[in-house]
Amino acid sequence: ELKEIVFVIQSQSNSFHSKRAEDLKRDILKQSADLGKELPTVLLIHRIAGHEGAWTILPLMREFSVTYSGNSSWIFFCEEDTRVQVVKLLETLGRFDVSKEWFLGKALYDEESTIIHHYAFAENPTAFKFPDFAAGWALSIPLVNKLAKKLKSEPLKSDFTIDLKHEIALYIWQKGEGPRLTPVPEFCTDDVNSYKTDHCATTFRNFLPLCGEPVKKEDVYVAVKTCRKFHGDRIPVVKQTWERETALIEYYSDYADISIPTIDLGIPNTDRGHCGKTFAILERFLNHSSPRIPWLVIVDDDTLISISRLRKLLSCYDPNEAVFLGERYGYGLGTGGYSYITGGGGMVFSRRAVQKLLASKCRCYSMDAPDDMVLGMCFSGLGIPITHSPLFHQARPVDYPKDYLSHQIPVSFHKHWNIDPVKVYFTWLAPNTEEPHKGKQVGHNREDL
Repeated sequence: ELKEIVFVIQSQSNSFHSKRAEDLKRDILKQSADLGKELPTVLLIHRIAGHEGAWTILPLMREFSVTYSGNSSWIFFCEEDTRVQVVKLLETLGRFDVSKEWFLGKALYDEESTIIHHYAFAENPTAFKFPDFAAGWALSIPLVNKLAKKLKSEPLKSDFTIDLKHEIALYIWQKGEGPRLTPVPEFCTDDVNSYKTDHCATTFRNFLPLCGEPVKKEDVYVAVKTCRKFHGDRIPVVKQTWERETALIEYYSDYADISIPTIDLGIPNTDRGHCGKTFAILERFLNHSSPRIPWLVIVDDDTLISISRLRKLLSCYDPNEAVFLGERYGYGLGTGGYSYITGGGGMVFSRRAVQKLLASKCRCYSMDAPDDMVLGMCFSGLGIPITHSPLFHQARPVDYPKDYLSHQIPVSFHKHWNIDPVKVYFTWLAPNTEEPHKGKQVGHNREDL
């Protein structure tokens, strides 16, 4: 029965994202009402109070078990851009015995072991499957109850959340003692308008958000963190690739080199962390740039980014809100902790967010503290939620499953290890590669990467 499915939308509190999640909730409830069925429960993750780590889902298992195990059969999770065909979802879930432990989804796997999964399954990375959240995924109530019981006796350790879909699959698998992901062909990430979706219970809206005119070039101030030892190899890559997309770009270093030019902020270079340098950039943006510039982007010198795509994406956000945008990681979220935007993929701030941050007394505890984590702590303490976009990437294209990237129009990648970064930029990020999922590739073939 439809009333036995609890829908959980992986929503966010930012106004742009919460509206999209509410739209999806309305659509699910309307489809349900049109069927003349008793309406299901539809939850928005960001509205589940009291959980800083609600987005990591596992901390919610005990609550789900207590609240829904008596009269529900499934917890079905989806993203705000997942589209659900309620009738087909009912048919699909109806094939499975709800008295058993099921973990259902569209299977992704690593083609080679990767740093973002801590080089797990190095001998055969393709053997371990994890769900593509965009297609939706489901847990049967017996499995939810089992996970809740385990979490009660063994609380989640206080460590990092880097790739949630992989980490949830690992936790459920329990080194072979729990169920593996069961691939479900009806859970799809094909575009909602694709001819391939007739059999699909779910589809995914493949697009780069655009909410009006793209933000003007002059409204995005770009700060590149670098240091003298990388002036010769990393900065030329920026200049050959994405610098031409910017109107306002400055390079911040420990050495003033007029040929680039770089600006010495008087902060010595540190081998790690860079907190002192990042806060100096924030101060400079607030106090020395035009107050009419609403957006600041801070990137590393080995970040590859599409500023033209970012300008489209930013058209959906209100710069009068305190926006801190990028790829979300978590630290210690099983025991409180905080979320943060990982720096390598690029950190985007509204001027309002920078004003609120610097008006607080939150600062680096050391010059070489990890800047992205300190910023996460600061914003968490201020009650300003970070905003996640899966279009920013802390790693290289080869570090992600091809099928996962196939339904994205990415904004950034990071690192130059063992790749040709110029080739990666022109294959994945250059303005003439806007619509990869429609086969409009120019310059290079992604399969080569």
